[in-house]
Amino acid sequence: MKRLTIPIAILVVILIIWLVQSKIETRQITGRIIENFLNLNADQITKIVTIYGVDTLTFQKDQGRWYLLDPLPRRTDSMAVLNMLSSAAGIRVGKVISENVDRQGDFMVDKIGGNLVLFYRDDSLLSEVIIGKVASDRTHTYVRKPDSDEVYLADGLLTYTFRRQKSQWLDKTIFSFSPESVAKIELVYPDDGIRLSVSDSAWYIAKKPYKDSILADSAIVVNFVRRVSNTFANDFVNATDSGLIDFKNFSLKINISLDDGSTHSAEFAKESKDNNRIYCRKPDLDETFVIYKSRFEGLKKKYSDFML
Repeated sequence: MKRLTIPIAILVVILIIWLVQSKIETRQITGRIIENFLNLNADQITKIVTIYGVDTLTFQKDQGRWYLLDPLPRRTDSMAVLNMLSSAAGIRVGKVISENVDRQGDFMVDKIGGNLVLFYRDDSLLSEVIIGKVASDRTHTYVRKPDSDEVYLADGLLTYTFRRQKSQWLDKTIFSFSPESVAKIELVYPDDGIRLSVSDSAWYIAKKPYKDSILADSAIVVNFVRRVSNTFANDFVNATDSGLIDFKNFSLKINISLDDGSTHSAEFAKESKDNNRIYCRKPDLDETFVIYKSRFEGLKKKYSDFML
């Protein structure tokens, strides 16, 4: 029993320290409030640089759209970037938590553990901040300006808004449009082809060379059109995919015509039995997407799948 006394006492002390710290944080944030800590206007920001560890990411706005420079511009997930912008312009802090330089590492707002974020208008620096770790109450985040030792608690879980893997910032959209706008879909295989077309709300199907069309099961086609109209990748190619991508021997091409006359297409590389990753590219993008086989199977349909 005596052997357990010391460990139990240590645990009690740790618990007391944690409770006291939590109460101190709560009291600190109930005082003076700074509504726009960085004094930013999201509409003025045209470039963002985030530095975390050895990773530096640069986001550039061009004609209303945000790109990640890698080093060539790559389309970003617009919602992820807009969320970062609105969060930056809305950072709300209370009283100072600490001015002790030696404790910056505890809050992860030091140069090593912190996530430095710089905001620019063209090449002019507007503001900068170090985003630290989430506080113990799980509703606030430690932040600090690089030119100050003052550490604040900011509202919200900002750590997860600003700190992402590179692939998590990128746009994974393959197809995204209203299913009701689709007039025709063509599925092209190495030795076959299927065309689905709509007329008076009824869907018809034809085999290549598409001379004759017959009535398809419209309910099945509509579900398929919905799936294709909102197709997103799971990932992007990386070093482990080297030597596995074979677009010369493709497995499927999807060509889509909308009722406004526009066309969209995507090509899927040859499948491999030992690889769960299917590679996809679009003619208007430099990206090579990756979708998993389970998702790809929902796109790779046979003629008989659409029959009444």
